[in-house]
Amino acid sequence: MSVLPPPPPPGWYPDPNPTPSYRWWSGGSWTAYTWPGGAQAAGGQGGVAQGSYAQGSYAQGSYAQGGYAQLPGEAATRPRRRTKWIGRWGGWLIVAGSAAVWLWLFGLSLLFEALDPNAGAGAPAVLSPYLLVTGSGTAAAAIFYTMAYKLRPEDRLSVPRLVAVALIGGSAATLLVLPIEGLIDIAAGGTFEHPSFAVLASAGLVEELVKMLCAVLLCLRLPVKNARIGLFVGGAVGLGFSFVENLGYLQQSYVLGHSTGAGIGLFLTTTAGRELSGPFLHPVFSALLGAAVFGAARGGRFRLTIGMVLAYLGLAAAHGLFDVLQWAATARVFGAASGIIVLLLSLVFVLGSGLTWLLVVRRIRRTAAARASAATPTAVGAG
Repeated sequence: MSVLPPPPPPGWYPDPNPTPSYRWWSGGSWTAYTWPGGAQAAGGQGGVAQGSYAQGSYAQGSYAQGGYAQLPGEAATRPRRRTKWIGRWGGWLIVAGSAAVWLWLFGLSLLFEALDPNAGAGAPAVLSPYLLVTGSGTAAAAIFYTMAYKLRPEDRLSVPRLVAVALIGGSAATLLVLPIEGLIDIAAGGTFEHPSFAVLASAGLVEELVKMLCAVLLCLRLPVKNARIGLFVGGAVGLGFSFVENLGYLQQSYVLGHSTGAGIGLFLTTTAGRELSGPFLHPVFSALLGAAVFGAARGGRFRLTIGMVLAYLGLAAAHGLFDVLQWAATARVFGAASGIIVLLLSLVFVLGSGLTWLLVVRRIRRTAAARASAATPTAVGAG
């Protein structure tokens, strides 16, 4: 029995992949950072001797390739993180851009009214598509950008693929949910302005199931299926679903505002409510369910497990509870204090869903780290 030497120190080593470059070894695993090809390694400078790991493998690279000598002067230099797109804070830049669009449009409206007070007299109420799109999609776009920014090469999930999952999955899910919930509402005696209690209570069961079916169908050929990928895929479908759903809510509020005399005020309050609650509803529900579904996959195949079913039922119940709370506010179930009570309960709900998401993410990270540590060989048989 022979014992392998300890892993080499962090530094630049020849890429184990067949490419003319060097890759940064963190001391425990390969990273995504590469050094352009053409640089020559200096043997014997703290590197690993030729073939010293010939019988074992480490992380993504195999030491059977040998010759992992460091570049001179680079052993203690840590590579800088590559700048991607509009930077780490790109999500906040998207929010700032949407705010600038709103200020621009409302500023122009006030200016034109000052220049010509009678310009809009008798004109039909028309909602600007810029207000509609930014009002329904700013939070979704900011969260999606942050998700895409955190993708890693080992995830084997490209940004275009994630965009397709969000757009196609979210749109398909809303198209499928619409007739199902419509039939439930009709059977329960609900109306357009006053949906039935039955359709609100069953919304979680219907919407979470349909969203996850769309996610699974769009990701059957993904090379990597685990809980981390499920968070990304489920969150993307939830964001797409939320964007399309919010478009309908904002259009409805704009029309009702003009018909009831509330004007643009109802549209503004609805926009604020949907943008603030949006990140904690469909994206979180779908991401958590996606983590359960994709985490149960084995050998690249999806499986039906008891844990997955329990996760679905729990998330569907939470989703339905939130919708019932909103119905209780409009129906004044708690009397004059209904609005305040429901607001407080909604804040508790949002806080709980956010904490649940953080706990699941933390558990996924710990599990991945434990698996990576267990996969690191300590000794091999010499024969």
